Amino acid sequence: MKLQALRLFLRIMELGSLGTAAQSLNMSQSAASRLLAGLEHETGLRLFHRDRMRLVPTTEGTTFFAEVRRVLVAIDDLPRVAQRVAGGTRARLRIVSMPRFAASLLAPAVADFHRHHPEVEVDVAIIHRRELELAVANQSFDLGIGALPLDNPGIEARPLMSLPAVVVLPARHPLARRKSLGVRDLAAETLVVLGPGTQLRHDVETMFAAEGVAIRPSIVVDSLEFACRLVAQGAGVAIADPLTPAALGAGRLALVPWRPRTLFNVGVLLSALMPPSHSVEQFLEALRRAAKEAGARLGSA
Repeated sequence: MKLQALRLFLRIMELGSLGTAAQSLNMSQSAASRLLAGLEHETGLRLFHRDRMRLVPTTEGTTFFAEVRRVLVAIDDLPRVAQRVAGGTRARLRIVSMPRFAASLLAPAVADFHRHHPEVEVDVAIIHRRELELAVANQSFDLGIGALPLDNPGIEARPLMSLPAVVVLPARHPLARRKSLGVRDLAAETLVVLGPGTQLRHDVETMFAAEGVAIRPSIVVDSLEFACRLVAQGAGVAIADPLTPAALGAGRLALVPWRPRTLFNVGVLLSALMPPSHSVEQFLEALRRAAKEAGARLGSA
């Protein structure tokens, strides 16, 4: 498989045009077209639908794109790896996290770890759950922080903390003083949710289904932080764990426990095929401290 063909495919996905992608790689459009056709023939995948002058990614193409990007990022990182090896093989820790847990858990843990182990190079990526699972299973990262449960034979999941589900409301909302809220209480509210395929969306849909109610979102977003900011602006209400809204609240948000009580579980994801390195075990200690401190803050809020 030609590396140039993979780079072309990546550029087409990023730029949305064969001609623009070819130009960015200093090749003619006809040469790029032949290279793309060769890649599809070699892989047996139909990567794009041809829609007049546009190339629209197929489902296969979108899935293949995630893998190609991972491989090319690793290849492009090889010069830096060589420099590290030549310079004495400085220890390196690669961490990946879901966005929901990055600010309240990952950031303080990385800062704590770096203070105690400044000799270790730390690389951090923030990605969604569907990509995180693959990244840990194929050992692109040393560990991940994500939502549980997780059923993947290539991953060892270690519980880190449990967080109660809460309804996130504007601080002055009429429901903000309630001791708990359930599905029926939100029937007249504008619901802000994450997009389909995200773990939190799945969890919220399950919570509604348990009460025999189908979820009817009014606003769909890609980030829990953005959802909470919308709520603070009075655009609606959201359902989440309390980590992100508690960090953003500053008097603008109210968190009311969900009824019936429901827990979101957070865990550390490790490759099941490789024992954790000494650096990973040291980082896990810092992460446990961050989780303990976050739990204490929520308990006293």
